[in-house]
Amino acid sequence: MTTTLDAPTAPADVVVISPTTGETVATLPSATPAEVDEAVERARAAQREWWSMTSDARSRVLWRWSELLDAHAEELATLDARCTGKVIRDGLSEVRTAARYARYWAGQTDKLFGDQLADVPGRLSYTIREPLGVFGVIIPWNAPSLGSVSRTLPPLGCGNAVIVKPSEFSPLSALRNAELAREAGFPENLYQVLVGAGEVGAQLSGHPGVDGISFTGSVTTGRKVNIAAAEGFKRTTLELGGKSPVVVFPDADLDDAALGILIGILMNAGQICAANSRLLVHESIADEFVERLLERAQRVKVGDPLDPETQVGPVVCQRQYDKVMDFIASAEAEGATVAVGGGRPVHLADDRGLYIAPTIITNVQPDMHVSREEVFGPVLGVSTFSTEEEAVALANDSEFGLSSYVWTSDAARLHRMAELIEAGVVHGNTYLVMDVQLPFGGFKSSGVSNAFGNEAIEACTQVKRITLRTGQGPLPSPWPGV
Repeated sequence: MTTTLDAPTAPADVVVISPTTGETVATLPSATPAEVDEAVERARAAQREWWSMTSDARSRVLWRWSELLDAHAEELATLDARCTGKVIRDGLSEVRTAARYARYWAGQTDKLFGDQLADVPGRLSYTIREPLGVFGVIIPWNAPSLGSVSRTLPPLGCGNAVIVKPSEFSPLSALRNAELAREAGFPENLYQVLVGAGEVGAQLSGHPGVDGISFTGSVTTGRKVNIAAAEGFKRTTLELGGKSPVVVFPDADLDDAALGILIGILMNAGQICAANSRLLVHESIADEFVERLLERAQRVKVGDPLDPETQVGPVVCQRQYDKVMDFIASAEAEGATVAVGGGRPVHLADDRGLYIAPTIITNVQPDMHVSREEVFGPVLGVSTFSTEEEAVALANDSEFGLSSYVWTSDAARLHRMAELIEAGVVHGNTYLVMDVQLPFGGFKSSGVSNAFGNEAIEACTQVKRITLRTGQGPLPSPWPGV
């Protein structure tokens, strides 16, 4: 991912450029250091008001937010399409998913349970969960509407205030979501948005008034966030890069696998951290399977993201376009073969837009750059294996461990692979599945903690243990005569 975090510098205006037309979508002032300080101070006051509300009242507000998200789905999806090139059908689906996430967390506000603990007679000990306070939520550009809702809901549902720092490439839907949150009944300043580049995220991450950080982005930036947060012992949830393997065995349903793999690498033009970018296919079926992929890939509809028939739009910015094209060029230079794609789709009438054709690269070796680094584009690298043990070794030969995919009709093999693959998520015979109830977190360099499911509560709360003396009589003392 391309979210950046650098040392604080003088903020410049944020200029949002359409990757479809090259035109300026919006120009927004970047938050100054003083404005970050003020936002944190306001958030602390708003959090106290939010936590003083009954759990039922907080639930009603979150439910109302979900209704407003549904009602404004087309508006929000259009903002994301204009900023990032996300195709409108995907944007609509993501906003509706965000609304469902809000309904889920509306049902969680009264479920922050503690425990009664065994102690000794005459004493009662128990725990309660309390919010941390203020959460900084730093999100990338690949799912702006969904991210500015899904990543803020666990902190909000647990009673925290949030300050959102969206990507400088896609701030508009987050700003609109803040307006809808206020309309839903959020206390003023409970959900704030700070626009800017890396320096704003840097200040949030290290700010002494911020108690928790949720960051989604690159490994390099995630390390900086983690170091900055550690200075103040902040809780961190980090979802970082991925280089997800997809393993195809000879007994798989090859048509299903081909379709699932193409969806998994081409959705959002490949700009998904869990994209199945490393195809490991058994050598006995490699030629046949690649032919199926090539035939399907050439039927994918690439074009205007606002066209409801479009399946793949442009990549987000010139920097990302150049990065992806450099990966394709390096793969060829290292001896791989671009079997399809590798440049601009030939059917597009003009040169506008940062489009890259669905690209499949064969003869990829494990030490090639395209096999080891996150491309974050519509590029699938194909390698082969001969044994199950080799498939596991190749799948795990990565610094990343976010998601993984296995295609086989052998249930026992699915279980074996799931246990042996080093990733936070393993999928069997399906492309990426995300849901508010399902944990999603990475192993190795792919992240820390979980952003979804009940596991997200741990990162958004702190446990307080309370012990009360209930017995009668003199205070027990280990010091006789005192």
